[in-house]
Amino acid sequence: MMMKALWGIMRREFRLFFHTPIAIAILFGGPLFFGILIGLVYDHAKPVDLPIVVVDKDGSPMSGDIVDALDDNQYIKVWKVTGSEFEAREYLRTQKVEGIVTIPANFESDINQKRCPEIQVDLNTVNILTSNYINTGILKTLGVINAGIEINTMEKTGMPAEIAEKQFQAFSVNTDRFYNPESNYLRFLWPGITGGILQQIFLLVIALIFSKEFEKRIFGQLLTYSKSTNIILLGKTLPYIIVMMTIWLGMLYVMYPCFKLEIIGGFGPMLLFSFIFVLCLLAMGIMVSLLFPSMLLSTEILMIIATPSFIVSGYTWPISQMPVVIQAFANLLPLTHFLSGFRKIAFLGNGLRDVWPEMSMMLIMIAVYGAISWFALWIRIRKEKRKYIPQDEVSIQGIA
Repeated sequence: MMMKALWGIMRREFRLFFHTPIAIAILFGGPLFFGILIGLVYDHAKPVDLPIVVVDKDGSPMSGDIVDALDDNQYIKVWKVTGSEFEAREYLRTQKVEGIVTIPANFESDINQKRCPEIQVDLNTVNILTSNYINTGILKTLGVINAGIEINTMEKTGMPAEIAEKQFQAFSVNTDRFYNPESNYLRFLWPGITGGILQQIFLLVIALIFSKEFEKRIFGQLLTYSKSTNIILLGKTLPYIIVMMTIWLGMLYVMYPCFKLEIIGGFGPMLLFSFIFVLCLLAMGIMVSLLFPSMLLSTEILMIIATPSFIVSGYTWPISQMPVVIQAFANLLPLTHFLSGFRKIAFLGNGLRDVWPEMSMMLIMIAVYGAISWFALWIRIRKEKRKYIPQDEVSIQGIA
């Protein structure tokens, strides 16, 4: 009897499961989708062509050979050659490049006179992964060039190559790390993870803003306060803006200091940039909440969108290393642009002008997602108003 009952319950559960398309899609499609996505994101296995700038103060044939050799290394790509250290620092500060190689003046002359000049390497170590690959590529390239100069110089004096390699160093290399000099892994990873988790939590809550009204059939109550699309939209979203901004700023200025993570950017730029991010999340979440009026369905859709967003955001793995399709998907997600700008403000001390590309993308998303949300709500209000028109007319006729 017991086995018969157990088998009956199991058959019933299988039957219910296979008659629930959403459950089937999540259980079978989820692992397949995320497995393929992660495989495509990290398909290169190692980043290549990471941008650096070379400050060539020497302008000699030897410094030109160094630039060519650096550009040939698989990990790095010489994005620009300049003679200005200030210009190079600006590129590093704004994250246009991840490293600087500075070749000093009189470099070739000093080598010929055995003065052992020094090549300076500066790295942006906010992203530990990319800075390590860049450092490896630069040091390996300079090491090969150094060895070649040593051997050629000593062989001219008649010394065997194997002995020459150990006797003389043509130039030295000094490496400085900026923005995360101690290579603190918590400073590197924690902001991105907390941002990703908060985005997922916020979106799941936002998904219920309107879908719960439709599912519980209480949307009509809103029309007793106002029939204006703008007023309803503003009234429904303002409480969430206040709560979410309070939570996020509390994370930044209360929890971060507890873990000795300093926010060096200004409070004003961080406040405005965070506010735009929250508005972007609201626009996306409300759009889904209005288009899919089931609480379960809207939360599931936003969960599917939010779950891979950190992986494809470019926070740990450069977007440039991902397939074009994944890059396009990443650029449609608010977190991609928020984390890029957040790192610039929080850890590099940049202002709003430096994060304008990220802000402009989020503002475009707010406009697009917000417009879709507005029209979807307007249509819902019109449908709801139609339900009561016949009843009003009947009551008026009855009184007459």
